[in-house]
Amino acid sequence: MFLKPYRLKSSAALKGSEAKKLRARLDLAFPHISVENLLPAKANVTQLKILTHGGTASIVYCVDKQPMFFELDGGQLVPTVYTLWTTPEIIPYFTTHEGVLPKLTNGADLMLPGVVPLGVGLSMYGHYKKGQLVGINLTNNSSAVAVGQLARSSDELYMCGGHGVAVKVLHLFGDKLWSHEPSLLQQIPVMRTKPLTTDDFPALGAVEQRKVPKTPVQPEQTVELPAEPATDAIEASTASLNLDEPEEIADNEPTPETMLKNAFLAALKNNGKKLPLPLLTSNFYRLYVVNEAAEQIDLKKTRYKKLSNFLAEMVDQGFIVVREETKGVDKIISVDLEHPELLNFITDVKTNDSSAAAETPLFHSELKEMYVVTDVTAAFFTKLNYKRGEGIPVAQVKKIVREYVSKHAAIHPLTKIVEPDEVLRELCGNREATLSEITSIITSKMEHSYQMCSGKDTSGKPQIQMSLATRSGNKKVTLVSNIEAYGIIMAELIKLCKQGAAASTTIVKLPHQKHEQLQVQGNQVRFIYTLLTETYKVPPKCILGLELAKDGKKKRK
Repeated sequence: MFLKPYRLKSSAALKGSEAKKLRARLDLAFPHISVENLLPAKANVTQLKILTHGGTASIVYCVDKQPMFFELDGGQLVPTVYTLWTTPEIIPYFTTHEGVLPKLTNGADLMLPGVVPLGVGLSMYGHYKKGQLVGINLTNNSSAVAVGQLARSSDELYMCGGHGVAVKVLHLFGDKLWSHEPSLLQQIPVMRTKPLTTDDFPALGAVEQRKVPKTPVQPEQTVELPAEPATDAIEASTASLNLDEPEEIADNEPTPETMLKNAFLAALKNNGKKLPLPLLTSNFYRLYVVNEAAEQIDLKKTRYKKLSNFLAEMVDQGFIVVREETKGVDKIISVDLEHPELLNFITDVKTNDSSAAAETPLFHSELKEMYVVTDVTAAFFTKLNYKRGEGIPVAQVKKIVREYVSKHAAIHPLTKIVEPDEVLRELCGNREATLSEITSIITSKMEHSYQMCSGKDTSGKPQIQMSLATRSGNKKVTLVSNIEAYGIIMAELIKLCKQGAAASTTIVKLPHQKHEQLQVQGNQVRFIYTLLTETYKVPPKCILGLELAKDGKKKRK
């Protein structure tokens, strides 16, 4: 649902009465959970109206800028992975194998062959009804990696014979909703699961007397849908609270007055400290307010009819102070940037252009397989400056072992057998082994995990090399190498180069080289350096060739 970028239609902070209604809805949807744990009383709750890539309108509720719930078409509230990490008992879970996670991140639903049974017989998949919200976790980590709905009831899943879709995935770790607020991104918490015992595998034909393992939520509390009288009671309770229907919320478009005030607040929020006060009210509206409006605003279609009437109301509310210089000439002389409404206003989308730019990703996201340093392996890795609980990529573990062995152990030149030291003996025992065997033993004692990474991670990557070349007609071109190592999407970089430098840009592949190069017409070294450091946040130390840039001055003869 959120694997591809979605379009943000509006963003507004909930008032006290609206937040109270949301708490009432959460209390009805999840009665076994304390509402204070889901929605603290003093939290800043924001309502985002979005349109998914598939054209589905939805509402996302953020608590302190972090997405915690979203709505489906029928108005059902669905917790995000952030909610499941803080309150894991809110919904039941289906467990799958760790190798299934990369398939889910590519857009696949959870299939029955990948589900680890909860029991035997008819209780193999619990006692749930179709459409029940369930979380998905891994065999080696009980923290949720996704949330979805059951495609069939538990009885129907049992009758499918281990084939077909089990859970339709709605939201998962690593999608666009997870990365909505880049400053608050979290990786999957590591929570070890209880190892299986012989009691989990009773003999064939034996009477089932095994104890049902404790799950985060009892199925009877969250899974079974209430009977008709209970449904009527919930509807009556909802009506008594005067809750708006989710469909109506999604269909309600902001009024021209709301759009005008949002653009006014966005102009103060984004440009308040830069305004050249005193400033003509007409220039303030033309240069700042119009640019922040999501759509074109016609003042005549609002109840204000004139700009002066709107600004007079903003003066009464305490946002600005306006002084009349001469007859018909008004200037803004001061702005209250500490106004409570202005402080709570969130400017996620400013214009159509900026929203389109926000939808366009600049980096490739990659799900990396990691090994986490445990207490058993901490003595080994601390000697190489790795802390307990730190994640290490799979490909790097063997390099670390090789580096340690070269410094602290001896390798036989012919048999390649490693003679372990005291630290290796504690991990591998007294027996001698090859480097690959030692690596396998060490990784088996580490926790297996995944981490979502983007191209912004520059550790261990080659430096970006900028150079100049001459083409036919003695024309200079700028060549840039090793860009793809930083996860930068080349199509978007080419688009930005064409727009910013107004120069022909293409991808070329030189002979006897594996990687492609970016070719930009003319000496564009300075422009590309600025683009990479400011837009893509590439550290300057990772870019070579800036000395080839033009100084912008012609030498006098």
